Amino acid sequence: MDHTTIRLIIGVLLVIAVIAIAGRRALTLFKLISSGQATVDRPESRPAALETQATEVLGQKKLLKWTVPGTAHVFAMWGFIVLILTIIETVGAVFIAQDFAIPFIGRWAVIGFIEDVFILLVLIGLAIFAVIRLRTQPAKQGRYSRFFGSHTGAAWLVLFMIFNVIWTLWVSRAAQFNVSEYTLEEGEYLQAFPFHASGGAFATEWLAGILYPLGLAANEWIETFFLLLNLAIVFGFLVLVLYSKHLHIFLAPINVGAKRQPNALGPLLPMYSGTEKIDFEDPADDAIFGRGRIDDFTWKGMLDMATCTECGRCQSQCPAWNTGKPLSPKLMIMDLRDHMFASAPYLLATAGAGNRDEMGERNEEVLAKVGEKVATEVQRPLVGERDFDEHRETDGYDAAGHRSHEGPVIDVDALWSCTTCGACVEQCPVDIEHIDHFVDMRRNQVMIESEFPAELGGLFKNVEQKGNPWGMNASLRNAWIEEVDFEVPVFGADGEDEIPVDVEYLFWVGCAGAYEDRAKATTKAVAELLNEAGVKYMVLGEGETCTGDPVRRAGNEFLFQMQAMQNVEMLNEIKARKIVVTCPHCL
Repeated sequence: MDHTTIRLIIGVLLVIAVIAIAGRRALTLFKLISSGQATVDRPESRPAALETQATEVLGQKKLLKWTVPGTAHVFAMWGFIVLILTIIETVGAVFIAQDFAIPFIGRWAVIGFIEDVFILLVLIGLAIFAVIRLRTQPAKQGRYSRFFGSHTGAAWLVLFMIFNVIWTLWVSRAAQFNVSEYTLEEGEYLQAFPFHASGGAFATEWLAGILYPLGLAANEWIETFFLLLNLAIVFGFLVLVLYSKHLHIFLAPINVGAKRQPNALGPLLPMYSGTEKIDFEDPADDAIFGRGRIDDFTWKGMLDMATCTECGRCQSQCPAWNTGKPLSPKLMIMDLRDHMFASAPYLLATAGAGNRDEMGERNEEVLAKVGEKVATEVQRPLVGERDFDEHRETDGYDAAGHRSHEGPVIDVDALWSCTTCGACVEQCPVDIEHIDHFVDMRRNQVMIESEFPAELGGLFKNVEQKGNPWGMNASLRNAWIEEVDFEVPVFGADGEDEIPVDVEYLFWVGCAGAYEDRAKATTKAVAELLNEAGVKYMVLGEGETCTGDPVRRAGNEFLFQMQAMQNVEMLNEIKARKIVVTCPHCL
């Protein structure tokens, strides 16, 4: 049996196997993510999504915030994009002809040069990744390693698989080059290495020089064996990716394109049930308030979970995690992802039929069919208090990424440790929207379960009754004015019903700016600047009330909406045109 026949038979078997395994997995993932609730306007702007794809996916903008690992990732990512050409050449050599070359460009010396450059760059990138993981492994650094809780074994396996893809490709190209050399010596150009005699594929020619003394027959067998081995490893890597955290290779571009624009920082999203904004005065009977179960999440939320790379950049920058609290944004997304995959049979079975009965409860008929293990997983509380103490300070995880799946999916202490600062969103290279998901779970805890820290009860009461988080009297909002040596115009002091036309700005002081000593210093400084600059402005004084952002971030969307509507109505009445604020929550 000649080499061509061997390549064809084994190649066909490999293709059939990978289509069967990878195709089935890809379809399952698509159906699973699509089973999530509908969401609004994703992507929000197609031109902006394309720009983001260019800067974050192709340009690796967010990854390069960390120079060394970012550069290594650029080598690996662009290496695989460029080396798609070599995969095409391998498939062509197996299924079409031994001397297959990509039409038009296949014999350009520059193509061979670029391919060889990226073969070496990928190897350099792998070496950098290996050093980083060895230096920052959780066994050495504990919770201060950004890989704490990540599945490091799977990461090493992926690095090993990438290495195998590269070196088998390199050897097969070198042997292919030698076979073309031998056939030239015999006077007949039976098989042409795409870059033969071009001087382009410098690394390939160097390795070919080492293999050349083995002779024609040996190089022919080396070429055939390593072509097929390379193809098998590429296909195996494809299957591995679809079953591992490295799903981001395929999902990250989609997730980045579907993200909030310009990012998921700043104002929180209103509460939606599907594509409809919830009307708190008359909510729909089947409205979903926040996220109380895995099937409450939108398809974008499920895409976020599946896209997580476990890189730990979010964890390394989280102020809660870095001050010893159990919250890790990475571990929470991993918890949700694992719960989603473990509940997949139920989610897939109810995607079309509906996952709720008329009372909003789970579909008991489907639960009875999916088996006890899946049914138990589906019925785990999404948020609750874990009744075990082991590794409690690290959300139940040990350094190797192992955690008991007993009890709730998300620990209540971890959920309420989040400051909603957005460092996780800022750092995430695949644009996971952590804060949106955490706040949505809080909304369900507050508005449906009435389960929240006791301290928040005082916050909600103070904002609702006193118009500020501390329950201070409104008359004290003007106290800072008495501490400055210039006049601060207060709206209504002269009986105004509207802001005078010649007053350009309303200075919104905010609760902290009026009551908290450190923030009052900022308030007085800004007022002094406005005064020195001769800017016409006014403050509302006792007429101000909390914007509601603190209660919103604590999950009480209903109270926030009340505060927001009250403020909007007041600002419209006094005809405020331009507003200056110093508090980010007010902004």
